[in-house]
Amino acid sequence: MLTFVQEVREAGAAALVVSIGHYIPQLPESVISYCSEHKFPLVQLPWDVRFSEVTQQISSALNQEERDAVKRSDGIRKELLEIVLRGEGLGEITTYLQQQLEMPVIVTDRRGRLKHQTRNAERLKSLWNEYLLNQGDPLSYSFEDGVEARSLPSNMHWISTSDSSILQLTVQTAREIQGFILIQWPSKGIKAEKELLDHLILLEHTATTSALCFLHDQTALETELRLKDDFVWSLAKGTFKSLDDALSRAKSLHYDLDTEYLCLIAKPENNNQLYKHGNHASHSYSTWLRSIGDVLEEETYHAGRTMNIKTMSTFQKEELIIFVELFTEKSIETAYPFIDLLQYRLEQKNPQAVVSWGVAKTYGRYCFNVSFQEAKAALDIGHAHKEKGFISTYADTRFDRALFAMTENEELEEITEITIAPLRKYSKERGIDLVHTFVVYNQHKGNVSQTARALNLHRQSLLYRLKKIENLTGCSLDDSDELFLIDLSVRLHMLRSGTPYGFSSLH
Repeated sequence: MLTFVQEVREAGAAALVVSIGHYIPQLPESVISYCSEHKFPLVQLPWDVRFSEVTQQISSALNQEERDAVKRSDGIRKELLEIVLRGEGLGEITTYLQQQLEMPVIVTDRRGRLKHQTRNAERLKSLWNEYLLNQGDPLSYSFEDGVEARSLPSNMHWISTSDSSILQLTVQTAREIQGFILIQWPSKGIKAEKELLDHLILLEHTATTSALCFLHDQTALETELRLKDDFVWSLAKGTFKSLDDALSRAKSLHYDLDTEYLCLIAKPENNNQLYKHGNHASHSYSTWLRSIGDVLEEETYHAGRTMNIKTMSTFQKEELIIFVELFTEKSIETAYPFIDLLQYRLEQKNPQAVVSWGVAKTYGRYCFNVSFQEAKAALDIGHAHKEKGFISTYADTRFDRALFAMTENEELEEITEITIAPLRKYSKERGIDLVHTFVVYNQHKGNVSQTARALNLHRQSLLYRLKKIENLTGCSLDDSDELFLIDLSVRLHMLRSGTPYGFSSLH
C-alpha cells in the first residue's frame, strides 16, 4: 500500500481517495505518516459512498465557483462601463479601484506623468517619482520578473521598494502603451502574488476600461491640438475675416491675444537623415514627421511654461511657427533666452537634430501676419548665407533684403552674369575657386598677407590668382567702383544659387 501511494504521488496526482471497508479495513500508519510528511492529501471514504457521488459534488462545486467568478466578472465589467458611459473617466475609475482593493492607486500617462491619484496615494506618488528618477522614461526599460511572477499576465509587473511592492499595470491599445496604473501593495513576495491572483479579474477589467478612457482623452486632445494648429496657422497667414472672429476662436482655445507677441520660426534641417538612420521602418515618413511636430510643439509649451511666458505654436510644412509673449521692449532679449532653452530641450530629446531659426523684428498686438512674414524672410535669407543651425534675425538682414530686391532687375542680372561667368568657368576647369579667393580677399579689406594666411596660400600664388581675377573680369581690384561691382556680382550669384557668402562655390 505504501509503495502504491508513493507511486501515485510521484506520478503527479493532486490527492488520493481511498474507500475503507470491504477490501481495505484501514490505512496503515506508515501510509498516513508518509502522506503527512509529504503534504499529500489522503481522503478516506466509507465503503457505501460511491466515488461518482464525490466527483459529482466536486464538479458541482467547481462549476458553482466558475459561475460565481463569471457573475462577479460581469458585475465588475458593468460597473466600470457605467463609469465610462456617465463620462466620469479615469478619475472615477481610480477611485473605484481603490475602494475595491483598499490600497493606494495612481494613474500616469505613458511617460510616467501623474494624471490621477487617490487621497491616500502621497507615499505611492513619492515612491514612483523616486523610481522614475532612477530608471528614466518608463517606455525605455524592461522588466526581469522573478520566478514567483511568471504566472502574471504580460501587462503586470512588480516594482520592489523598501517597505512594500508596487504593482505596475500597463494600459495598452492596439500595441501602443497609453499609460500605467500603479497600486501600492502592502505585502511583498509570494504572499503578494497569492493576493494578486484573487484580484486579477478586477485588474484586467480596469485595464481594459481605462484604455477606453485613454483613447477618449487622446482623441479629444488630438482634436484640440488640430484646432489650435489651424488657428495659429490662420493667425500667421492673416486669413481671419475680422479681429472679433479671431478673438472669439482664441477664447474657445484658451489663447490670449490681448498681449504682445513676437514670431519665431524653427526649421529642423536634417529630418531626412534622422528618418533614414533611425529605426522607423514601421512608420511612413509623413507619420514620423507628424510625431516630430508633436514633440516640437510639446517642448515649446514646456519651455514657455518654464519661462512663465505665453506661447502659441503650429508645425506646418516642416517648420515650427511660434508666437512668443514679450516681457521686454527689446524683442531679441526675449527671443534668444527662449531659443536657448528650447534648443536645450530639443537636444535632450535628439542630440543629432540640427535646427535653424528665423526671428522677426515687428512685435505687438494683432500683428501676427507681419511678424510671421519677417521671421520667414529671416529664415530664408539665413539659408542663403549661413551654415545650418543658424539664428537669423530680420533686423540684421537689411543688406540681404536689398540684394533680394536687386535679383529681380534684368539688366543687373545680365551685368552680374557677364562679370561672374569667366570666374566660374575658370574655377570649374582648373579646380581653383577664384570666386572664393575674391570673397576672402574682400573680407580682409585687400590685405594680401592676411588673405594668403586665411587661404593657406603662398603670397605669390595669391597674387597670381588676384591678377587672373582682374584679367577675367576686366576690372581692377584697386578701383573701388570696380571692386564693388565684382563683390555685388558675387553676392547676387551666391544668393541665386543658395551658396552662403564666404563658402566655396566648388562644393
